[in-house]
Amino acid sequence: MTRVKRLAAVAIAAFTTSAAQAETAPFYQGKQITIVVGFTTGGTYDATARLFARHLGKHIAGNPNVIVRNMPGSGSLVATLHLNNAAPKDGTTLAVVGGGVVLEPLLGNPQAKYDARRFNWIGGRTKDNIVCATWNKVPVRTMADVTKRETVVGATGPGSRTLTHPRAFNELLGTKFKIVSGYPGGNEITLAVERGEVEGYCGWTVGSIVNRAANWLHDGTLTLLAQFTRDLPKVPVARDLAPTEAGKRAIDFLSTDVVLAWPLVAPPDVPADRMAELRAGFEAMMRDPELLAEAAKLKLEIAPVAGAEMQALVAELYTAPPDVIELVRKINSAQ
Repeated sequence: MTRVKRLAAVAIAAFTTSAAQAETAPFYQGKQITIVVGFTTGGTYDATARLFARHLGKHIAGNPNVIVRNMPGSGSLVATLHLNNAAPKDGTTLAVVGGGVVLEPLLGNPQAKYDARRFNWIGGRTKDNIVCATWNKVPVRTMADVTKRETVVGATGPGSRTLTHPRAFNELLGTKFKIVSGYPGGNEITLAVERGEVEGYCGWTVGSIVNRAANWLHDGTLTLLAQFTRDLPKVPVARDLAPTEAGKRAIDFLSTDVVLAWPLVAPPDVPADRMAELRAGFEAMMRDPELLAEAAKLKLEIAPVAGAEMQALVAELYTAPPDVIELVRKINSAQ
């Protein structure tokens, strides 16, 4: 073989080897994943996103670097719209958003121009109970008391249970919650309750309360007016308080946020094999002893919800009876 032919053969072999390596290299090798969180720093959504960011990369082939970007606004609607409209659809941008954003397109929010079924639900940190509570110095002890006295609660904005839940109680139970909207996140509402700027917080997750001060659930710091599951003893269940069957079904519709409470979600149109990889990585991450130890220190409960379960629940919401959706729309549009 001549020298020229030998060089050509070496070049072809090198090219072939390089091409094969490129073809078999993991997609995420050398890449960065951004987790957009729809709330401000310091709250439980932010803590959840940062916990994911510290552990997800090591459970995905290629070990990508994972960072967090806060994008607060309208109860995480801003982050949801970014995920739908602007984020790359290749699995390099994910999000932690409020589960309530699933409801907004169904309830006629003109800003919510997306179909939540098209998002790719990777998994959830845990299911969570949701409560409506007031500070202990506020002279109400039951929802019946709130039908007689105006009670001021904080809210973020459209796309958030902090707005929809007190409106639901006003419509279904005749309560007199006055809603002060515009807080950038739950952490800011909590601070406002502590400072006396508002008197309570409806749509408050038990996980967030525990993260702030677990004793608040038991020492009388908070008056728990209603819960959305049956986890807490001696606390009225929202569904049971609704006086009509239609009202109970509306509460059931809103209660789906219990399952979607702490999600990791990807944009529409991410390739199926990439989604399988992300879901498998998420499931492995949630079994990681290092994540479990860190979550315990941060007081973040870990009881993973499968992405497939979340995806099925979102699809089911879109098949809700028209009368239920109409009632919840009425609740959502109330002033």
